[in-house]
Amino acid sequence: MAEKEKYYVGLNGQNFEVSREVYEVYYKGQRKERYFAEDLKRGQKRINPKTGETMVIPSREDSYERLLDTEKQFVSDAESVEELVMHSIMVERLDHALKKLTKEELAIIYALFYQEISELELAKQLGISRTTLQSRKYKILEKLKKIL
Repeated sequence: MAEKEKYYVGLNGQNFEVSREVYEVYYKGQRKERYFAEDLKRGQKRINPKTGETMVIPSREDSYERLLDTEKQFVSDAESVEELVMHSIMVERLDHALKKLTKEELAIIYALFYQEISELELAKQLGISRTTLQSRKYKILEKLKKIL
């Protein structure tokens, strides 16, 4: 009579006898773990048996350092230095232009653009018609354009 094969699984330095099913599941799990831990992180070379050509399969994971070594460029979500400087200059010029307005003109611009009060609401507060306020707003904006 043939002797039954024995299967062992090593855990914490000890070997345990297990059934064939447990053995297969355990080692499939071990292989899967190695796949995720190693194979995905390393590129692989394969040789085409028909042509003898070597194919390089890049890793699915990559390090920042390796990408820098291969001179990969990354898209930046941040504003460029030029955009930041231009924005800063424009804010400075706008601040300078706003200082040249009268108190009444500045109050209208501040209410409409900084406090975001509607034209209708501001016209009621000032006791003037909306069209009058709109006319004043356009004149003030034209004045600001000339200063800028």
